[in-house]
Amino acid sequence: MAKLTGAHLFIRCLKMEGIEKVFTIVGDTILPLVDAAEDEGIQFIDARHEGAALHMADGYARITGRPAVGMFTGGPGFSNAISALPAIYTSESPVIFIAGAAELPQKGMTAFQEIDQIGMTTPVTKGSWMIHDKTRIPEFVATAFRTATTGRPGPVHLTLPIDLQEVEISEDDLPRYMPQEYRPMGRPQGDPTLIEQAATLLKGAKKPVIIAGNPARYSVDPAQLQELAESTGIPVFTVEQARGLLDDEHPLCFGYADGALNPTARRFREADVVLLLGKRLDHRYRYGGVFADSAKLVQADPSAAEIGRNRGVAVGIEGDLGAVVEQITAACKAVSTKENIAPWVATLTSDAAAWDAELRAKADGQEPMHPLDVYTNLEQHLDEDTVLVMDGGDYVQWGRSFLKARKPGRFQRLGPLSHLGAAVPYAMAAKLAYPESKVLAFSGDGAFGFYSMEYDTCIRHNINITTVLGNDHTWGIDKTFQMAYYNRAVGTDLRPIRYDKVVEAIGAYTEHVDKPADVGPAVGRALDSGRPALVDVAIRSGASPLADAMIARRTGG
Repeated sequence: MAKLTGAHLFIRCLKMEGIEKVFTIVGDTILPLVDAAEDEGIQFIDARHEGAALHMADGYARITGRPAVGMFTGGPGFSNAISALPAIYTSESPVIFIAGAAELPQKGMTAFQEIDQIGMTTPVTKGSWMIHDKTRIPEFVATAFRTATTGRPGPVHLTLPIDLQEVEISEDDLPRYMPQEYRPMGRPQGDPTLIEQAATLLKGAKKPVIIAGNPARYSVDPAQLQELAESTGIPVFTVEQARGLLDDEHPLCFGYADGALNPTARRFREADVVLLLGKRLDHRYRYGGVFADSAKLVQADPSAAEIGRNRGVAVGIEGDLGAVVEQITAACKAVSTKENIAPWVATLTSDAAAWDAELRAKADGQEPMHPLDVYTNLEQHLDEDTVLVMDGGDYVQWGRSFLKARKPGRFQRLGPLSHLGAAVPYAMAAKLAYPESKVLAFSGDGAFGFYSMEYDTCIRHNINITTVLGNDHTWGIDKTFQMAYYNRAVGTDLRPIRYDKVVEAIGAYTEHVDKPADVGPAVGRALDSGRPALVDVAIRSGASPLADAMIARRTGG
């Protein structure tokens, strides 16, 4: 290596943070970073669209539970990539979004491809900075990772002008401190008095529930949540990135904490004490209105700003959620008396069994097939290590209702902003993180159109995902809404394209399926092919449970 540059310094800072892969499309103002990364042994996963690459970084962070990096040239590369950033921000994923820029002294002079990258990213990141001095590179990288990973996780942005990438540095400029020396150490515990109050409420409840949301994914170990559930007997629901934090097959886990996808969760209105582990009281929870006015809410959150937001709570605990779960578990064990909640658990168990039976009954064997003909016929191929990735649309909502989340990070959906098309990049990230696991992406034909060329990326990088595409040549959920609200549909019809032929031309393994009985064998062959694969399945359109719930809420039905 001829000389050390600012680019080498920046890349070494990323390596110190444990970054081994960077998702990208190479461009002018990051060429020094790309070259330095080659010297330093960082792997570049180059996609076909910058939005897909940043979605891959999002998926990698979600699936591994660790920060991930997307890196792009300034201007147009940045502009394409930023399309994924609002989804990352609302999903609270610790993504480090890095961009190059023209030389710093030219800032404000209509420089090469100059736009206000800091101003554009500020509203949808936890922090956004331009590095303006070579000696500050380690400090800014440390600040970025610290900000992304502390409190409620979230994305951050760094712009590094090309002149600072190219400037020569000495060994004296290299980082002097390890990551553990520039961020909080340990796990902030909840106030002991509040922990005791929470335990008293939970042990005195007749119909308690525990709901785990986004931040729990990054701070609660599955064994901790399982011990809390088993030692108290309290039923658990999971949502967002916390899906799979307790296995849906566990007798005390009742699946999606969303009544629109899981009718068992509609029992929330009967709960007398609710422990919220990082779950926001957002619009899906009617800002706290899904719970009875008399219900006592215990809200544990790593961010004080979320506690009591939209609805008052009985106990608000700020702290690391893993530490708080351990504290509450210990405190509940110390309480000698508790209510008999067996009838409550039995009611939820009965609800869950009835819902599973109702979903299975939808698989009627007719053609074109119901989405549940797809999901029921392929479940034989799933195990606890399989990664399931859900896109948007009515076809996929049936899968979200039916399929089980078995482990954290292995049941992924788009997130609150619902950026269509992200399932394929998420699935690619999952296969890179867990190369020995099966990875299944579920997408409608509308959503698949966004990033279908990423199958070329899959082939170039040997990323063997399998997409099970529901093809009804319709923007299904929007057509459902239009017919419900206006009794007509506009702009929601697509052409009947054979996507298996499209992806076959790119170089992947593909099959087309019309009959329900052929779904399982086709998916099995796709998984066994050892290649990126797509199974194009002819389905019929129809409102999903989520669509029905959203229509009922809007129309008052």
